[in-house]
Amino acid sequence: METFLSVDCEKVLKNEIIEKKSRFLSFAKYVKSSVEAEEFCREIKQTYSDAKHVVFAYRLLNTSRFSDDGEPSGTAGKPILQLLEKMNVYNIVVVVVRYFGGIKLGAGPLLRVYSSSAKEVLNDLCVYEKCYKSKLKLTFQDFEKLLKMTLKEKVKTENIVFSDNVSLDIIYAKNVNLNLGEEISKTEVYYSFGDKNE
Repeated sequence: METFLSVDCEKVLKNEIIEKKSRFLSFAKYVKSSVEAEEFCREIKQTYSDAKHVVFAYRLLNTSRFSDDGEPSGTAGKPILQLLEKMNVYNIVVVVVRYFGGIKLGAGPLLRVYSSSAKEVLNDLCVYEKCYKSKLKLTFQDFEKLLKMTLKEKVKTENIVFSDNVSLDIIYAKNVNLNLGEEISKTEVYYSFGDKNE
């Protein structure tokens, strides 16, 4: 099934890792364009202007970019971008701020800690699947079937109105077979069935 991962549009995700006295602060944010991504990177750099390094990576649908900001080439921004690609994440910028603790980490450990910093901050991602949304009118018997389905399948009901029958909106994953006996008009939407949105 096609999936699309992104973060809450309003929220900046944050995380912190300490490695051999160096402090790594990571931030992730939803962005719509490279202009927004670059602006967010500048804001973080200004806020943490006393930090040794401020590295970043972002990935949009049509472009991507990373910066090692003085760290050894390929040890900072590149592993963050590779993580975004592996997770199939778009429209997200990740910035990691490093306060040097006086102990050199070496290329391998440095690469791992930048990757870990990005992974930790991205743990709060919501998973948005490409789904269908339909308006239904059901008998009470079919509505009971649907309620059972919501317990075990990726199905979400909204705007339920009871009268002689049951009217409602339903969002369901593309691989779900409603099996309600008739062809239903549907539109495509992105939706998260994860616990964070329940």
